[in-house]
Amino acid sequence: MLPDLGGHLYTCIDKINGASMFYANPSIKFARIAYRGMWAALGVEFNFPVSHNWMTVSPVDFATSREPDGGASVWVGNIDRPYGMEWSVQLTLRPGRACLEQKTTLYNRSDTRHRFYWWTNAGVQVWDDSRILYPMEFTAAHGFADIDTWPINSAGVDQSVVGNHKYGPVSRFSYGSREPYMAVYHPRTDSGVVHYSSPLDLPAKKIWSWGSDEDGLDWRAALSDNNSAYVEIQAGLFRDQETYGFLDPQETRSFTEYWIPIRKLGGVSRANPEAVVNLSRHSQSEETVTIEAVINVTRELPSASVSVRNGTHEVASTHASLSPSEPFRKGFSLPASATYTIEIADQAGKVLLRHTEGKYDFVSHDKVQIGRQPSHEYPAEAIRGADDFLAVGTDQESNGELILALKSYQEGLARSPNSIALNQAAGRLEVILNQYDLATQHLSKALAWVNSDHETAYYLGLALAAQGDAQGARTQWEFAQQSGSYHAPAMMRLAALEARAGDQLRALRMIQEVVSNRPELVRAGGMEVALLRAVQRKAEATERLAFWQGRDPTSSFLRYERMRLGENDPSLMPHLAADPERILEIAADYMRFGLYEDALHVLSRQYPAGAEVLGDPAVLQPGSSPLIAYYRGFCRYALGKDGSPDFAAASSMPTSYVFPNRPESFAVLHRAIEVNPEDATAHFLLGSLYLAGGMSGQALQEWQTARRIKPALPTLHRNMGYTILKSGESPERAIEIFREGVQYDSRNVDLYLGREEAMEKAGRPASERARALQEFPELQTAPAVLIFRLVRLLSDAGDFDEAEKQLVNRFFPREEGGANVRDIYIALKLKRAESMAAQGQCPSALDIVRHLGEPVAGLSFTSKGLDPSISSAASKQAVAEIQAICR
Repeated sequence: MLPDLGGHLYTCIDKINGASMFYANPSIKFARIAYRGMWAALGVEFNFPVSHNWMTVSPVDFATSREPDGGASVWVGNIDRPYGMEWSVQLTLRPGRACLEQKTTLYNRSDTRHRFYWWTNAGVQVWDDSRILYPMEFTAAHGFADIDTWPINSAGVDQSVVGNHKYGPVSRFSYGSREPYMAVYHPRTDSGVVHYSSPLDLPAKKIWSWGSDEDGLDWRAALSDNNSAYVEIQAGLFRDQETYGFLDPQETRSFTEYWIPIRKLGGVSRANPEAVVNLSRHSQSEETVTIEAVINVTRELPSASVSVRNGTHEVASTHASLSPSEPFRKGFSLPASATYTIEIADQAGKVLLRHTEGKYDFVSHDKVQIGRQPSHEYPAEAIRGADDFLAVGTDQESNGELILALKSYQEGLARSPNSIALNQAAGRLEVILNQYDLATQHLSKALAWVNSDHETAYYLGLALAAQGDAQGARTQWEFAQQSGSYHAPAMMRLAALEARAGDQLRALRMIQEVVSNRPELVRAGGMEVALLRAVQRKAEATERLAFWQGRDPTSSFLRYERMRLGENDPSLMPHLAADPERILEIAADYMRFGLYEDALHVLSRQYPAGAEVLGDPAVLQPGSSPLIAYYRGFCRYALGKDGSPDFAAASSMPTSYVFPNRPESFAVLHRAIEVNPEDATAHFLLGSLYLAGGMSGQALQEWQTARRIKPALPTLHRNMGYTILKSGESPERAIEIFREGVQYDSRNVDLYLGREEAMEKAGRPASERARALQEFPELQTAPAVLIFRLVRLLSDAGDFDEAEKQLVNRFFPREEGGANVRDIYIALKLKRAESMAAQGQCPSALDIVRHLGEPVAGLSFTSKGLDPSISSAASKQAVAEIQAICR
């Protein structure tokens, strides 16, 4: 396990043959693929709530545990910053079992709903003869754009054989199959791996391969040092990776998967956590066949039976002791006219696996339309009704486009102000975005018409509480808790009200009522322990702590409570020191329940530094984190003490890579500004918090104040410039802000790119915009994104020599979905040829076209991999136009 790299499962060795089930890449090479950029190809990746999530190569929480049956577990998990939701994976090896058990829990521990999906993504090393054994007859593309046949697709290519992936990446989702397993088998090593998960747990499956065309081979070099190939076998909750659901507050999802090593089977006909079988038929004569079963089992099965049935009649059987250490192979000579079923049973007669030749749970062919699928089109905006705006906004929310979604809801309300559904949707999203004044208006209006809606009442309570109306919030939550869906979140908020009002015992009783019915709510469980300790019931607190740590041993809050109860946890302090957000998460939970002394305790500690602290390179140490200092000062004021020294210390701390994301930070930062209106750091961070909620006007106001006081704050001008640009204000003002920012942050590439974008909007010519990018200091070290933009601008300005010069003797990293230097180069060459052709220099233009694919000294990327760029639609069109001119 690699908890410092997103919790990846790096490898799991089959002790019988020494093979790794997963892609144990000998090199960890980062490429720009994930949400925050860096991603590495290795082992098993856990994707929640988005693909290649924000922490995919960053440190996460981890723990180990012993199971009652003697098994051993490794746990990894994380609370994400954007949404405050948590994932936890428990990987367990059980005594005598030749399989790896994976149990996943998804938990929305926040107060509001958020979008999510889950995909387990396992890399498996492959060779050209490796076979992808998915029980399916059809596959679907991303976005359900088309349906194709499997294993031989409509182009006649057998995609189940890895060596046939010569035509670009293979990225297909299983369609029309309810079968619970998928496998990869390697004839080269006579071994492989099976994944199993019930359709009640993870019904969706996907296969991914980079392919072995020039681009795929380029990615092999980008992701490994030995040019090894791998495929990804993926299992998810939803039909594709464009489909998201919503987790409501305090909602959980749990599911189990199994990873099974297989060997000497030759293939897979069926699999489950007990056994894997390959069932094959071989002709002896026209009347007789041999039905051969090759079986791997995952535990010792003494005196097991293997029987063959024709319908309900047993026609052959044998008894044997089956063991994971050796495959069982048996042939049965039988009449060729029948279809046979094999059964494997234990010595008590319990059937562990059953498979009938060629029988799978597939959708019937007459219900499948091969080819392009019809796509849903929303009506034109001018003719949309309330339901249309609601559907558009919901779709945008599920795609994470919250600001666009709110705009859709509000546009719908402008036409249909009395739509209950639109008022509910807008109000709920406004709470999520911390726009509480608007939320109160919309939710109150909806509730006035449908006063039995518990969800609306719950969110209205959140809006009122954020505005300081605790009594109004109490009324709404007391009603909302009557609902099964909103009972737990409403009761937790009510308990927090009681605790802050000084009645910790009543708060404790309310929390205990919640967890008695919902023992999976670990956040509530942590507060149960804290409140038991606060009311001096330490023995009970210790007992309940053991229970909750059994549910989630990775929880930093529970580990900290363990220390507060007097136990030792020497690894906790370095773990917290590695990421100030972990400390703030603990403090925020205490603060919510008025436990300010406890919050101050975790915020005031001296945390270790040095080699024992393993965190992201750019993360500030707790002693240098302005948010920790601001929260500390806020807690002191809440306790009637003087927090101004903490606020003063925070104001002088660095703000790089500090992103306030909690609603609690509004009160903290407003208090700091109230104490010192000239605190530029507090204004800057508050502006970032406003922008995260789509409140660009308030954000710019805070940043303008920070700019007046302390203009050298890193990223201040970058944030201001882009906000001005994206909110439709004057591009000239954005140009001014970006230009000023260069004085203070000269190597921030976004200042140059943003200025160029603003100049384009202002109608400035390409040559002038190119000069703006060329002002970047030490242009030879500039990031690829700036160089690519500069090359395009120079090309548009007709300065082809200078454009090509920018590409000489540089390394350009690969970026999935991003620009490829080969595409940039070919476009540049063709642009030059077009220019020459237009000027009547046809021999030179056609010479460029003839030699497009030849390597060029100083441009290492031209030595291979140019064919896909030359054969692209855009390149073909450019060549055709050049040839037409020069005909």
